[in-house]
Amino acid sequence: MPGKNIDHLIDIKRFCLYFAFRFFPLIIICIVMFSLTLIYSLDLSIQQVVGFFGSNSGWLHWSRNNQLGILYAQNFMLVSFVWCLACISATFLYRTNVIWSSSPLKNKVWIGAFFTVIILQLIFCIVSLATIKESPISFHQIPWFVYFLGCVLPIFVIPIQELVKLHDDKEFTRFQKRSKLEFSTKLGMHSPL
Repeated sequence: MPGKNIDHLIDIKRFCLYFAFRFFPLIIICIVMFSLTLIYSLDLSIQQVVGFFGSNSGWLHWSRNNQLGILYAQNFMLVSFVWCLACISATFLYRTNVIWSSSPLKNKVWIGAFFTVIILQLIFCIVSLATIKESPISFHQIPWFVYFLGCVLPIFVIPIQELVKLHDDKEFTRFQKRSKLEFSTKLGMHSPL
């Protein structure tokens, strides 16, 4: 008798590792962008940002500059998060095909979704920051390399995505061969010849 399909959660550890390898670099990028924006918009040191920012009093007692610095940092982090997620979404199109063999530029739905998400996030950021009147914080306070890092870091994340995909392809091929062997063995065992 063929086995029942009850072992569908057997690979849960492997999929959790895939998730960790795919999304922890994205989380680290967001934390770095948030911290750098906060450091340069409020002229803080790294020690103040990492552990001591706002620890003296609750967030209701922060000065207007601190609140605006947090708002700028949140918006830059969201823009970099959406940008990175939209860039690595090209690797999500095909489970086993690598990005250089199956170009995402052939997928018109993905292209439309990519630009739509980026434009909507930029509109949200502009509206969120445009409502601030007489802000002491400007875009010029944040150095050029912070913007550069936000634009370039997805290029370093895409190879990690592809390595995870290649490993998953090997596991998937091994599973398919094992399933075919098991099916052929059981079929031959019960054949009338």
